[in-house]
Amino acid sequence: MDLLKTYEGKNIVIGTHGDIMTLILNCFDKSYNYEFWKSTTMPDIYRLEFQGTDLINVTREWK
Repeated sequence: MDLLKTYEGKNIVIGTHGDIMTLILNCFDKSYNYEFWKSTTMPDIYRLEFQGTDLINVTREWK
């Protein structure tokens, strides 16, 4: 939440493992659960868009 507030309106990149990414996403939207985690690949890239501290869009960028 601190990163979202500090860099509001800016683009930032965060690298992490899929387990942690799923847990972070789940804090914002409960539909990112175990089933979502099982659907991820290695590697995988997701773009998250926020409005303030609200998650408004998630796009899978890895093809």
